[in-house]
Amino acid sequence: MNVHFHRDKLKLDLDTLGYLVDVAMILLILVNLGLIIFDWLFAVTAVQDSLQAVVPDFANFYRATIHQDFQTWDLMFVSVYLTEFSIRWLVAIARQTYHRWFFFPFIHWYDLLGCIPVGSFRWLRVLRIVSLLLRLQRRGIIDLRETWFGAWLLKYYNIVVEEISDRVVLNVLSGVQQEIRTGNPLVHRIEDQVLAPRKPQLVDYLGERIIEASRATHRRWRQPLGDYLGHLVQTALVRTDSGQRLAAIPVAGPRALALLSDSASDIGLAFTDQLIEDMADPANRAELDELLDTLIAELAGNRAALNSLVRETLLDVLEQVKQQVSVQQWKAESGPRDGL
Repeated sequence: MNVHFHRDKLKLDLDTLGYLVDVAMILLILVNLGLIIFDWLFAVTAVQDSLQAVVPDFANFYRATIHQDFQTWDLMFVSVYLTEFSIRWLVAIARQTYHRWFFFPFIHWYDLLGCIPVGSFRWLRVLRIVSLLLRLQRRGIIDLRETWFGAWLLKYYNIVVEEISDRVVLNVLSGVQQEIRTGNPLVHRIEDQVLAPRKPQLVDYLGERIIEASRATHRRWRQPLGDYLGHLVQTALVRTDSGQRLAAIPVAGPRALALLSDSASDIGLAFTDQLIEDMADPANRAELDELLDTLIAELAGNRAALNSLVRETLLDVLEQVKQQVSVQQWKAESGPRDGL
């Protein structure tokens, strides 16, 4: 498994210059961390005695020059880190990389904390290496996916990103739910901010859907509707006195009832056919749009009840979204043995 390096992706631009600076900083960080490790080992008496026996001149020089004043040497590295950090901050402000000028130190918190020359803060400088590798990977300059380290790095980077983003989204959704529970009535806001600006488009959309739905339903239920209307007329005639007298007429009575039923069915079908045709006629579209406009205007009805219904619906929807966001996808992708 090899690291693939794509030189054709490198161009003479500000970003490439930034990558070269990052590479130089990485080399400096590696030297710095190596020096920290060596100084930590040098503090052990056995290590000093071994070096004194093997390379006495170097041991004496290091003890007197560096080890005794290691904090000052580390501050030299820190001064370079802070200078480079300040320049990158100014570049980010000039290029408007982030929404606000002061976002940079929060985004690159590991760089800033790594500049603190105290204890474990120094080891945050390793994250600078990780950050550069991920940037090069995203830009396509290198490809670490076929290496063990690259696969491991990308896997746990995605896990950290997912966990952090999930927490942020859950906090945002919880804040929205709290605002819905205690905020202004939703119906007024829906009317003023959602329905009113889009009323012409909404009326036009609803009109088209009503016409299409009416045509499709009428084609499907036209014959059952005619049979039902005929059945209703025949049942009504049998139950009335005039209908019973008509039915009592020998031969002609039952035929008259059947004829009336068929006539009622034909009249009902003709009525619905004409109604669907009139609804689809562009000449009558203004009346349909006016009806829908009035319907939307009166949609609020009992505003208190509707407001409560909308509020509870939105709260339930947001709760379902929160449950979905809470699902740790990286565990499902990693499998039961590979999960943390």
